[in-house]
Amino acid sequence: MFEVKHPYFKKNRILKIEMLELLRDFPKDVLHVYLEDCSDGIIQGLKPIVKENMISFSKGVVKHHQQIYVLGSPLSLHYQATEKETYIKLNFYDQIDDDDFRVNYLGIELDENPSISHNQMEIGRFKLEKGAYLRTQYQDLNDFITEFNTINIVHALYAGYEKPTIHISILKYFAREVLSLKTSDPLDIQFCFLCLNHMRVEREVIYRYLEQKLNRKIEDLSNLDIHRLLVQILKSIQAQGEFIHNEHSRKRHIILD
Repeated sequence: MFEVKHPYFKKNRILKIEMLELLRDFPKDVLHVYLEDCSDGIIQGLKPIVKENMISFSKGVVKHHQQIYVLGSPLSLHYQATEKETYIKLNFYDQIDDDDFRVNYLGIELDENPSISHNQMEIGRFKLEKGAYLRTQYQDLNDFITEFNTINIVHALYAGYEKPTIHISILKYFAREVLSLKTSDPLDIQFCFLCLNHMRVEREVIYRYLEQKLNRKIEDLSNLDIHRLLVQILKSIQAQGEFIHNEHSRKRHIILD
């Protein structure tokens, strides 16, 4: 029989260590059960914000080697122009135990080495020209992979069910752009609402959407491949909308003899 305990705190009762341990472990246990099937990666938050020569990533939750890290405050670091591809990495350090605490440390760094070691996770990359500033305001969907002066989150490790997926910010941007075009395709509408209403969309769901739209088998795509196909689909929807608009405009013409 499985036992579930809830401590009572009553007047004139002795405060027991076991009661405090239950309070300590309950939030952690719930979080681990809820995220047990998540892959490594960003689970929530860690959105990049740039102010002058400082990059900050908002507070959030990440998973690495089955360990959950809750970041209760933003992570920040200075950046400078090198005109070289620069990778923004989270570093996860060995656990330290003492008499009172178990401590898991992590840090953030900029690195020009593209390889990711077992204790690292990419959360963004950029290439900055001299005299320029970084930006996180994207002009269109394709702008997420602009080579210079833009933080690229397409390659960031974003957690999904058993395997990573693509960053939800990219999917939400795609969804807003498609819906703004007043598409009548139920498949587009359903997928876009799914993107807007969830904190992640699983890779399998994205693959099935791409298969239906492109009428071909989709499997084992990189995040960059997914992004490029979403750009292709968005351009196709835009072109279709322009064609329909032009057709309607021609039908409204009246020729007087």
